[in-house]
This record gives sequence, C-alpha cells and structure tokens, in this order.
Amino acid sequence: MNKAIKAVSLLILISVFYACKKDDGYNIVPPRDYGEQYAAELPLIEEYLKTHYIESVSTDFDISLKEIPEGGTQVSIWDQEEYRLQFKMVKSNDVDYKVYYLVLNEGVGDAPTRGDNVITAYRGTILDGTQFDYRPFPDSYSSLAISIEGWQEIIPLFRAGLHDDSPSPDPATFTDYGAGVMFLPSGLAYFNSSPNSVIGAYESLIFTFKLYAVEYTDLDGDGILNKDETEPGIDIKDYDTDGDGTPNYLDADDDNDGHSTKNEITNQATGERYSFDEIPTCEGGTLKRHLDPACHE
Repeated sequence: MNKAIKAVSLLILISVFYACKKDDGYNIVPPRDYGEQYAAELPLIEEYLKTHYIESVSTDFDISLKEIPEGGTQVSIWDQEEYRLQFKMVKSNDVDYKVYYLVLNEGVGDAPTRGDNVITAYRGTILDGTQFDYRPFPDSYSSLAISIEGWQEIIPLFRAGLHDDSPSPDPATFTDYGAGVMFLPSGLAYFNSSPNSVIGAYESLIFTFKLYAVEYTDLDGDGILNKDETEPGIDIKDYDTDGDGTPNYLDADDDNDGHSTKNEITNQATGERYSFDEIPTCEGGTLKRHLDPACHE
C-alpha cells in the first residue's frame, strides 16, 4: 500500500509541474556551472545596487529605480536607509545564493508558502532597465509552486493586503498589501533558457511586486494545508518527518507507515476529518497520529 501511495503522490506532482512549466523554453543554450555563473553575476547585481537609486515610491508602492548620473549626489540603493537593503541566503544546486531584496511594505494579511496561490501585480526588467513583463492589474490567482525559484523564496517573506469590499466598477482593490523589489541571479530564475526575446540566457532579473491576496492550498491532497506541513521557522521544502526525501507538503504518507495521511486524520467513528489543531496523538505518544509510524487505524 505504501508504494501505491507514493506513486499516486508522484503522479500528482508530475501532472502539476508538467501542466504549468515556469517557462516555454524560447531558447536554451548549453548549461554552465551554477557556481561559476553566480560568481560572475553577483558583482554585476551589487554594482547595480551601488550605481542606482530609488527615485520615488508612490502611495501605492510603485517604485522607480534610476541610475545615478555622473557627478550625481543621490544615495544608492546599497547605501540608502529608508528602505534598507536586505538579503536572504538560498541554497540551490550546491550554490549559496545571496538574494537581495527591498521591503516597501510588509503587508498585514496571510503570508504564503512556496506551494500556495497568490494574486500579485508585478513588473520585471533586466539590469539595463529593459522591461520584459508587466502585470499591473491581476485578476486571478497563480501558483508559487510553478513559479521561478526566486519567487518561491522571496514572496513568502511578505503578507497579503486587505480586500476593499466597497462597491466599485473597477477591478478588486486591496490596501496595506505587501510590496517589494527582488534582485535575482539567473540560477534562481531562468538560468540557461530564454523564455522570451528580451530575457537572455544567464540573465539577472529585477522584479517589483505587490502581494494582494493569498490562497492556501494542499498540494499533495492529504487533507492538510501546505502551511501546516511544517513547524515554525522551517521552510516547507525542508520538513520531511519520515526522511524519505519527499517533504511532507508533497507526501501523501507523512510517516511512511503504509497508511495515507488523509486516512489517519479522519475520525473513523464519524467519517469526518479532524481540523489540523484537533488531530489527536496516539495513546502514550506525543506526535500527531499522521506523523507517528507506530500509530494508525
């Protein structure tokens, strides 16, 4: 039974990621070493941060970044204090990436995980300022699970906004939403592929973005939301309680005992699933029953 559960879980993942790839492979060149490529890109990203400044940030968190002119006295993105430059270390393909980002507004609503759906407005450019994508008025959710890796790392650092329910002929509006800027090396974006005619292979990217809304999902269909398939301070991709190499949020049998998580969190007397907080532990145990291989019905 355990093998069947794992097989079903794998098929779900394959179907999700195959149906919605992060790019269409406009052009693909032979891959380079990830570490060597990052070592070449990092100085260029940092040079950009030291030679450009924040011209303005509107009340709607639209930001304008401009190059400091020769002899200019503007304070660079690197040195300015109003929106302090931050970074997150990301391990990917055996490379320790330093991902720079700006927080224009943290937001007040729910924070997504890398597996959830989000409504985002955004603008994407390459380092020379050329725009390759622009979505100012999003009208539907998109999945972070099939986005580029940089988005999966940075967007969850922000929170959604508040939906404005007042009657209006305009599209849905939000207030106090998360907003920021991310500066991505190609290893966390499209690397050696070119998804369109603007983005070249090995192109570093800049995204300005606004996180309007979050929809929590359950990618493995086990009855537990992705956000609950971890512990505080642990990214869902790093939480694998049975050590089988598949994180819990993508694993339909979290304790690898041959009994599906969906079944183990169901009250056999009523046929109803427990809410996450009400999932019981085994008698004499401390783990919730779906995480304890010694406990199942």
